[in-house]
Amino acid sequence: MAKIIPNNQQITKIVRAFLYGIMAVCLANIISNFMQINLLNDYFVNNLYSDETYYILAEKNDLRVAWIALIYSIVIFFSIFVIGRWLFVSAKINHLSGLTGLKVSPGWSIGWYFIPFANLVMPYRSLRETYKASFNIEDWQDIRIPFDFPIWWTTWLLSSVLGSIYNRLSLNLEENSSYESWNIASYFDISFDIMLILNAVFLKNIVNTIYENQRVTILKEENI
Repeated sequence: MAKIIPNNQQITKIVRAFLYGIMAVCLANIISNFMQINLLNDYFVNNLYSDETYYILAEKNDLRVAWIALIYSIVIFFSIFVIGRWLFVSAKINHLSGLTGLKVSPGWSIGWYFIPFANLVMPYRSLRETYKASFNIEDWQDIRIPFDFPIWWTTWLLSSVLGSIYNRLSLNLEENSSYESWNIASYFDISFDIMLILNAVFLKNIVNTIYENQRVTILKEENI
């Protein structure tokens, strides 16, 4: 029985949409953080507002932050599943195309992200293999990867570190709620979002190349 190679057109479109969504919510969060920093500085440093005015502005600030955080969480939550599905399908296409020498199964293309310490290296190797194999040529292992890969993975690791620092700082704000502490936390959150935006940009480039390569493979199989 002939193997049916799945079409990844629809899932790729959804992944692209979510990557743009990540960029958008991160940019909104960056702007929101700067607005909060300016509000705190104007009140505590520059003394531009009375206490009453500050509390009114602070309530509006908190409402804006809450709405952005909600949308942010929804986009990130669903993007995990969407991108995971795309990783699985893209790896499966390579395995079903008859290529030899593939080491990472479709399941492990996702699973490696959840294995401590191994997730520092193996997801990179997995997507690198998917990328190279997507060219569907005999010497696919000799294909050189573009600069998108090291930037994608570096920004991913940096975002993980910055995100962890921000989460710890946020928890400590309950005990130390000085405006300096809030500003420091905001700057780490901004740095985290910048890394995520860069990560999404370069992952989108990788996704586009793999999709275009595999589209040729799928068309060939459909015409056989």
